[in-house]
Amino acid sequence: MTRTQRSWAIAAIAFTGGVGGGVVFPILPMVGVQLRISGAMIGLILSANRIARLLFNPATGSLLDRFGARWPVAAGLLLETIGSGAYAIALSADRPALWFLLGRIIWGLGSSLLLVGVLAAIMSISEDASRGGMTARVRTAISLGFPGGLVIGGLVADLVSDNAAFLVATGLSLAAAAGAACVMPDQAERRRSARATGASRWAAWSEVLSLGTLRIIFAANALLFFAVSGVLLATVALAVDARHLLLFGLGAQGSAGLLMAVLMGARASSSLACGRYLDRSTSRTRLLLPAMAGVASGFVILGLATNLTLAIIGLLLIGAGAGGLTIPMLTLLGDVAPARIHGRALSVYQWSSDLGGALGPILGLMCGRWVGYGPSYVAVGVLIVVMTLPLRHLAVDEQRRND
Repeated sequence: MTRTQRSWAIAAIAFTGGVGGGVVFPILPMVGVQLRISGAMIGLILSANRIARLLFNPATGSLLDRFGARWPVAAGLLLETIGSGAYAIALSADRPALWFLLGRIIWGLGSSLLLVGVLAAIMSISEDASRGGMTARVRTAISLGFPGGLVIGGLVADLVSDNAAFLVATGLSLAAAAGAACVMPDQAERRRSARATGASRWAAWSEVLSLGTLRIIFAANALLFFAVSGVLLATVALAVDARHLLLFGLGAQGSAGLLMAVLMGARASSSLACGRYLDRSTSRTRLLLPAMAGVASGFVILGLATNLTLAIIGLLLIGAGAGGLTIPMLTLLGDVAPARIHGRALSVYQWSSDLGGALGPILGLMCGRWVGYGPSYVAVGVLIVVMTLPLRHLAVDEQRRND
């Protein structure tokens, strides 16, 4: 299998494994009300997988640097299968909140191994001249998997049942686990090297955290995920319902899923275009500030939107901007971090994603109920502008290195 073929196979596994995480988002806020689960508990459940990853990501990084990606990713997908199955049990259990919470925690442990593992795998098989495109391919698959779960979950829940949506997610995770065992790179050389330097594992963590470029990437990534994968994804179905932004006669869940497909398409297109640009450009940072402006303006427009046209424009800008931020930052991470610590560096990157994503649903749902979803989205847009100075620093630092 060529490197290009393997990168597409890794992307397919990343997409399929990510679907289960998105399925629960359009369903749980509505089902939670029906099952009399409190708003705070719903927010905690939606954030529980990220909280679990916050605790487990460092271990994931060490495992990947030592053993490679194949078996950690396959094991992670099996854990996701178990977690998705717990959602189905929750619908008829005496204590549904507990089952949903347990499922999200188990799914979180599995998704840590998956999300960090597929990125570490692509870093191991890519070269400088192809890293942008290959990283974009896999990161886009991850980005599509989660909103893809939103679409699948919303549509299957509307057309069949909530239980059917959860069972679909369970089956997809199991199929992806079998695929991972066959196609993920084994990375035997990295495994042998990590064993030989096992005594210096604490020095490796210190090296990751001491790199200023990586610290800025981690902080900007946390804020991006707080906004897009936290606040927006947790509240979009409720905002659609409150504003009656319904599509094709579907309910709030199905309409929210289709609207998120707009964001998903914009983010995927932007990510792939950025990857191709980065492989031809000498700059990894040129797109960062324009992309940040796109995300910020998109949230403001979405917050002020009173009709479907404005909502779609806002989502297009958010999606395009998110892709334009993520791919350059990941590619720069791969350039700056030595190969021997890619697993650890990517685990901290994922940790920052999960920190932002864990806070987003809790604060987003609470603020949405207190002040409304429109003002909350505008406030998030203003907050995104905080990225300006650190991202500008990355561009200046890159220029200094090139000179």
